[in-house]
Amino acid sequence: MKGFGRIRNIVLCAIGFFLITLSSFAQDADTRFEFRLKGGKLEQALNDIHKLTDVEFLYSFDLVGVDGLSPVHGEYTVSEALKIMLQNTGLSGLLTESGMVVITRLENSSLRDTEKNMTDGQMNKKRRNRETNKVCRNALKSTALQSSLLLGGLACAVPAVSAQDANTETAMEEVVVTARKRSESVYDVPISINVMSSDAIDKLGAHDFTDLISSVPSLGAYQNGPGRTRLSIRGVNSTSSSNGNDNETQNQETVGIYVDEIPISLASLSPELGLFDASRVEVLRGPQGTLYGAGSMAGTLRVVTNKPNTEEFEGKLDVTLSDTAYASKHSYDVKALVNIPIAEDKVALRMSGYHKQAAGYIDNVTTGEKDVNDGRSAGGRFALRATPNEKLTADFVFMYHEYSDNGRTEDTDSTPLYSRDYTSFDGYDDQIAIYNLTLKYDMDNMSLVSSSSYFDRSVFNRRSIDTFYGLPGILPEGVDPHELEDLTDVNAFVQEVRLSSDTDSDFQWTVGGYYDYRDIDGINSWPVPGLDEGAANDPAFEPASNWGAPDDYFLYATSDQRVETFAFFGEAYYTWDKLTVTAGLRYFNWKQKLSDFESGQLIGETDPQPSTYPVGKEDGFNPKLNISYKISDDLLVYGQAAKGFRYGGTNTGEVPVDLCGAEAAEAAASGEDPQFFRPDKLWNYEVGFKGTTNNRKLSFNAAAFYIDWSDMQNSRRFECGFSFRSNVGKASSKGLELELTANLTDQLIATFGGAYTDAKLDETVESLTAFEGDRVPYVPEFAFSGSLEYDYTISDDLEGFVWGNVQYVGDRGSEFSKTNTNYRHIEAYTLANFRTGIRNERYEASIFFNNAFASKGVIRAQRRFPFDPDASLRVKPRTIGVNLKTYF
Repeated sequence: MKGFGRIRNIVLCAIGFFLITLSSFAQDADTRFEFRLKGGKLEQALNDIHKLTDVEFLYSFDLVGVDGLSPVHGEYTVSEALKIMLQNTGLSGLLTESGMVVITRLENSSLRDTEKNMTDGQMNKKRRNRETNKVCRNALKSTALQSSLLLGGLACAVPAVSAQDANTETAMEEVVVTARKRSESVYDVPISINVMSSDAIDKLGAHDFTDLISSVPSLGAYQNGPGRTRLSIRGVNSTSSSNGNDNETQNQETVGIYVDEIPISLASLSPELGLFDASRVEVLRGPQGTLYGAGSMAGTLRVVTNKPNTEEFEGKLDVTLSDTAYASKHSYDVKALVNIPIAEDKVALRMSGYHKQAAGYIDNVTTGEKDVNDGRSAGGRFALRATPNEKLTADFVFMYHEYSDNGRTEDTDSTPLYSRDYTSFDGYDDQIAIYNLTLKYDMDNMSLVSSSSYFDRSVFNRRSIDTFYGLPGILPEGVDPHELEDLTDVNAFVQEVRLSSDTDSDFQWTVGGYYDYRDIDGINSWPVPGLDEGAANDPAFEPASNWGAPDDYFLYATSDQRVETFAFFGEAYYTWDKLTVTAGLRYFNWKQKLSDFESGQLIGETDPQPSTYPVGKEDGFNPKLNISYKISDDLLVYGQAAKGFRYGGTNTGEVPVDLCGAEAAEAAASGEDPQFFRPDKLWNYEVGFKGTTNNRKLSFNAAAFYIDWSDMQNSRRFECGFSFRSNVGKASSKGLELELTANLTDQLIATFGGAYTDAKLDETVESLTAFEGDRVPYVPEFAFSGSLEYDYTISDDLEGFVWGNVQYVGDRGSEFSKTNTNYRHIEAYTLANFRTGIRNERYEASIFFNNAFASKGVIRAQRRFPFDPDASLRVKPRTIGVNLKTYF
């Protein structure tokens, strides 16, 4: 048998030599081909490449059935096509100097990260060759004998480069996105998209999507604290005035937020789930109503997670310890994940979790409490993938997130920096559980996807209104202030089914149906311990029971909303040579049922009764047209017109006649009804271009836009304190966006992103004390972000890196008009962040300096007398920390 083994080895080596000789006549590595690869199985994809290019491939028998390869459409070199096709598969394509490609399995996640780093042009040739040889040695250990002998002779005996980095050491990585609900290169999608990779997320130290806001051009927010952030894109705010209430469940969002296939945005209460184990974050700028619905009036933010790997066991542990200026305690953040193949190539389980303790840095000068804004978040993700056959993929996901803090991250102007003086508790608690089942079935020429989601969320939000308590006659003498309490419970079921073409045809299409049912229950209450006892001694007050409220409640109100939506949508595009025309249309049908009950002395009714409001209904069509042209293989230009919309609704709560009767009568006389608000809509027009230079060392993405926004929904507040949603006129927004990424050398990469946004009122709105030409609140005219990263070799097994980032946010106003008594000017600010560290295949250690130069920039400025004192929410003070990672 030993003799037979030697003969077999000689024969196999001879075959390998013969194949090397043949491959020497293959096409030059720089030759570009027109690829139309569907993705899917490895064997079929490599056969298709061979038929087109004559390139020879070697791979072991156990890789034949590998599935999940990405599709490739367009003109690329073989190396570039492999780069796109093999990403996220756990495979590496190694191109030998002779022109043959060897496909191997990477041993673990650290090797995959090594390969990804090489594609970013951040490794010099010495390190790249060293890592290639390591991959070869690992492959020799894991492949069958027949394959390993050839692999040893071909890949490791000659200098080799990764297939993802074959042409040039500083070539751009091809970024694949699913913005149009199909896998495509970001450079082939004719809309404005920003993509934040997992590496960029790690460098920023971003825990949730709000940490990315200043790094994405045109993305902004009105921030009240974790779980209470309202995103905006291109100046289209969910609430364009600082008069909004945290718990306005009627405050429809303008930016849709998705985790994979799951829509999670909810009015002004979008949950801030952890980004750990996210593959990337995609920000789609401009209306996305055709494929994503009403919540995407201004754009969509998509968190795309890593999927279970059915081929290998892997894990990661990530620990951070930090110290923040003005805080008396340290912060820590622990994250971990494990991926477990249960049945090879069939079933895998991926579990991740995180726990973060954020030290507070706001002190209460009245009570003497320290760090009153400390917070805790914890959560996890359980993902199970099953591929029973080559056509069906089933993904079940369970996610859980909870957050709790002891106070808002705001300091009052009347006290020293980073301190406050009001005594009421204003902590926040948030819990959410999400379940999703996504089924994908691949047919010969199309694919069918079904996504079923259910989520259950509970939010307990408290607000201090001590300033209001301080007014004469509000409370009986001797009764201490107490916070306002809002409890919101949400149960939602969402179902989407869509069918997409999956061919090499010039005509591609997607059609689908969508259903969404939400049950939103709320309790808005104002408990005042000792109120009834104080009323017994003060003739100006009565016990709460006399006003139909529970004992010691100044206000007790409940609401019950049932919101049901269904839609049908379609989008298709056709390509004539270099010209592509895309058209989309969505039909939507929305219905809302609302009832509530209000009681207490604040309402002023001695015999309050439940109220049932007329059913709110809305339906219509939402169109989109896009024309793009490929000037060259590396440059795409496009123009687009798209409509964005969001639903109207019914305002909860009757106007308290005793307090607000005169103002309500004045509003009615002008044709305004505080009980209802109508849908608003916008048209977005844009032109843009994107692509890379011929050597793929520079990528660029630029767009110019104009938005015409009519029947604008806005928060409105009477002087008596009653707030409601209203339609208040027209606004427009125009601007420019630019993003650049440059691989300056093998070791140095630079990025830049900036936006100019001119968002203004187009007509005077007297009810808001706002005038034509006033800027939309909280929208900076200029904002940009830039970063540099330098990687260097320390030894054969160790490299170092230095990263720096600067973010600039221009000045803003808190209201439309400076003549508004609540107007506050918010100065521009600049943040600088730095990180440096060392890493090898299994470990990484770094130290970071966030807000290194101690900026005290204001994110939101508040003034709502007599309900809120003048106060500011600022960027987090300078934070210094250490981060440790290990991969296994």
